[in-house]
Amino acid sequence: MQINLEVDPPALIKGYLRCGRNVLGPPAWDPDFDTADLPLLMRIADLPSRYRKHFLGA
Repeated sequence: MQINLEVDPPALIKGYLRCGRNVLGPPAWDPDFDTADLPLLMRIADLPSRYRKHFLGA
């Protein structure tokens, strides 16, 4: 059974998505930190120029 809930992502996740990150799959529960981990991936080459300048100074 799959449950879909509409929720606003936390600010950190929103920031990652604005930078062009890709969500690779569903979140996984991390009992050590009592939180969910979300697998994300972004190629540096795909980083928008304004973020490249901010984070990499390039």
